[in-house]
Amino acid sequence: MIGEQLAKQLMQFREVLPQPTSAEASEMQEIFHHPSFTHGTSIQRQVIMRNSAQAKYNSEMEYPWDNYFGMDLRFWLNGKRALDLGCFTGGRGVAWAERYGLAQLLGVDVSEPYIEAASQFAAARGVAADFRLATAERLPFEDSSVDAVLSFDVMEHVQDVPRALRQCERVLKPGGLLFLVFPGYYQPIEHHLSMVTRTPGLQYFFSGPTLLKAYCKILKERGSAAEWYGRDSNFAPWERGNTINGTTLAQFKRYLSGSNWRIVRHVCKPIGTIGRNAAKSGLLKTMSVAFYPLARVPVLQEIFLHRITYILQKQT
Repeated sequence: MIGEQLAKQLMQFREVLPQPTSAEASEMQEIFHHPSFTHGTSIQRQVIMRNSAQAKYNSEMEYPWDNYFGMDLRFWLNGKRALDLGCFTGGRGVAWAERYGLAQLLGVDVSEPYIEAASQFAAARGVAADFRLATAERLPFEDSSVDAVLSFDVMEHVQDVPRALRQCERVLKPGGLLFLVFPGYYQPIEHHLSMVTRTPGLQYFFSGPTLLKAYCKILKERGSAAEWYGRDSNFAPWERGNTINGTTLAQFKRYLSGSNWRIVRHVCKPIGTIGRNAAKSGLLKTMSVAFYPLARVPVLQEIFLHRITYILQKQT
């Protein structure tokens, strides 16, 4: 109880109150649980789906994914059949298809409205796409049928990371590439409690169940206004934090050890050097210079690394 109360107080130190009408809300999955969508008219639902896809498209166009890898990815992806693993409403994948000149865009995600929104957005942009309802652990595609798998900020949410990696390997052609970008568990602002708080590093001091109980107490106090982004306090067996599996860089390296993946590129950029916020802040970029060596030191890199970023190749 004392731990929960302390965690709650720290969350409220930098409290967040999401607004469903804000521009940021269009990029949130939670907007699909808001009454304006769940009880909205067909036209209202269509607007929310279109706005979500467009917001993700705009986000990608404003700050291209290439920045995370430090290189233009067109050489690797032009003319390829690529799978967006965790496509959400399709905006980012459609932007990739246009930028890289994909021959076909595939996509999977876990909610029917996401798939509907993605399909409609791709059709409106004239992008050849096939979006399907599925999980990363059970991909609905044939063996050796995809040239590349692209995944941005998704792998931390899958329930079984090794199985998801095996599925990616299965659907990739020999020599096919897996592009992965996702936050490690100890990245200070990626505890996935952002619907309530901006207090960093809470996962350093409290267990996942403790944080979730404190999080849910705050949601309960907010009442009906928070129902659209709420959740129950039952901690799933695969969770280490709120909707996240707790994968660290060290753990991910163990998953790769002895596998059939060849590491083509492993990027170790520290926090403050990449991302939309860093691009807008000269001060943050200046401060981040000191983090470069720390992002390469075992243990410390779990904190100072901005994202776990790899290009992996399926070996023949």
